Amino acid sequence: MFKFKGISSDEMRVIAEEEDFFAKTSQKYEQLDIDGRDGSTFNFLGYANIELQVRLNILDISKLDEILAWLNGKGEFEFQGRVTTAYFLAEINPTRVASIKQIDVTFIRSPFWQLKNNDFVECIDSIENIGNIYAEPLIRLEKKEDNVVDISINDIRFTYTFNDDEYVEINCETGNATYNNLYRNKFLEIGFEFPKLNPGNNIIKKNSGDCTIKIKNKDRFL
Repeated sequence: MFKFKGISSDEMRVIAEEEDFFAKTSQKYEQLDIDGRDGSTFNFLGYANIELQVRLNILDISKLDEILAWLNGKGEFEFQGRVTTAYFLAEINPTRVASIKQIDVTFIRSPFWQLKNNDFVECIDSIENIGNIYAEPLIRLEKKEDNVVDISINDIRFTYTFNDDEYVEINCETGNATYNNLYRNKFLEIGFEFPKLNPGNNIIKKNSGDCTIKIKNKDRFL
């Protein structure tokens, strides 16, 4: 069973012939060839989205209109306790096979998975990424007595000034700091890179000031 936009394949009465949506995506890269030098040099530019195909058997033909509306556009895709973002953009042409109808669906999904059960975890001096690829976490700093805190996560160091805010959430994927959905980047001092969590254990250090540190989106999988 899989879910898309919070609706399961069981609810829609469809069965995938081969229900396996785990596949490694390709890396984007720029290849540099230099005359007189053997081989090539590669600049890696991140990970590409992945395109997958699945054949669905429709068990209840009366739900066809609902199914076509369901498998349309962007939404959260859930499979075996993990979630990613998927895009159903290609055309779908139902065909009849014996007494049932089938549809061959092509869709695009993001290169990474996260765990479905994904709450903030309070951290003291370390945090573990149980996935197999670096994660770009959501970091929540909750104010205590100190107005300014200086924190290092692995090799990235940053400071934040709370002023009258009770907390800040720093999204390491988008590079935005927010409080109650209001931008707070002007109170964040950081270089060009935001913290990433490598697979395994990651070190957290309070260089000065004190606050409660909570982290979400800490585990990521290819």
